[in-house]
Amino acid sequence: MSEADGGSARDYPKLISIGVLHMAQYFPAAFTGIALPFIFRQEGLPLEMFWLLALPAIPRWLKWLIALVVDNYGSARIGYRKSWIIPCTMIGAVSYGLLAFIPPTVVAIYPIITILLFKSFVMAAQDIAVDGFAAEAMTDAERPVGTSIIVFLSLLAAVLGAGAVVIVEQFGWPTTMLAASLLLIGAALPALLRPEPPPPEASRLRRERGERPDLLKALKRRDSLLILPYLFAFGFGGAFFSSMLGPFFADLGLSLTEFGILSVLSIIAGSGLGAVITPLLIGRYGMRTTALLSLLTLPLEAVIFYYLASTGALPGLPWIIALTTVVAFCTSIYSFVVNNSRFRWASRAQAATDYSMQSSLWNLGVWAAGSVAGIAAGGMGWPNFFLLAATLSLLAGLFYVYNFDRIEQLVLAREKLEVAAA
Repeated sequence: MSEADGGSARDYPKLISIGVLHMAQYFPAAFTGIALPFIFRQEGLPLEMFWLLALPAIPRWLKWLIALVVDNYGSARIGYRKSWIIPCTMIGAVSYGLLAFIPPTVVAIYPIITILLFKSFVMAAQDIAVDGFAAEAMTDAERPVGTSIIVFLSLLAAVLGAGAVVIVEQFGWPTTMLAASLLLIGAALPALLRPEPPPPEASRLRRERGERPDLLKALKRRDSLLILPYLFAFGFGGAFFSSMLGPFFADLGLSLTEFGILSVLSIIAGSGLGAVITPLLIGRYGMRTTALLSLLTLPLEAVIFYYLASTGALPGLPWIIALTTVVAFCTSIYSFVVNNSRFRWASRAQAATDYSMQSSLWNLGVWAAGSVAGIAAGGMGWPNFFLLAATLSLLAGLFYVYNFDRIEQLVLAREKLEVAAA
């Protein structure tokens, strides 16, 4: 089945419900990855200690350890995926409630990271169930639009997470954490009220044969030999740049409120436009060419941030917002395309296991980047850091473009075997 197959019918309520589920899981990750680094930098945390803030990302690259359980167990009455999503969301909300009692000082960084690490382990199971649900439910015709909805709502959650710095400055840390807890529940609630669709044919046939998801088999597939290394590089390249934006703007004098406004407007305007444009570009040029067009703008990103870092002074806030919005729009198209592929690459027979295995490598890259980015920025200076960050992302993107057709052929062959084995 090619990227153009699958008919033209689209179930938009289903796609929106899937997107809202992703929105619920991305808010806490965004707050941890964007707002906390800015806050702790203002509190005086040295760049060399920023590896501590990367610790809560560890469970996200260990998801394969529990993916087999999530793929095998669940209530058919409630829904195999919702059986995990409901309790995990509640535990995540309680964890944020606990953080309301611990102010974000350098002295308190260890208990805060401990709670976030526990929360991340629990939410990893929710992440697995949500991703499996999305990979199973979307048809080829729905995937470009569905991916844009999912990724844009995830970015909207990132806006709320990053924009939480405004709430911290205006209303205080306890109010922010309680608001985070309520948002986590509120974002998940609409999707949880919608009935879960039945599992796809490949998954049903696997269950009827009495087969269980097989992680080793998935690891040995020829397509995995290309997909898994690429996803590590994709995660590393993106996070290497994004994890240091907060500290960079903090060093150049932005306040919490200014950084919150900047994050909100640039993500909504830039990535929102990218979400609309990407399905149109895919329909006209295909995924491979669309990704390449976006990658060609990475040198622009490098030049903009190299200039800002070299001058050591920022222009007015409206100009900063305009620059970061252009960067967000251009580079988000590549991210939308890759996320489309990630849902495409997951096996319909064991979607949660496959997607989690791939996501674990992606998040391993995110964690690795977050662990070393602060050290790199402190050692080489901001201008050279941004040049390196753009180069890493570009190299990973060119790998995707070069191997796109080969991976697509391998995935097609695997899908035929999964159904023919009945």
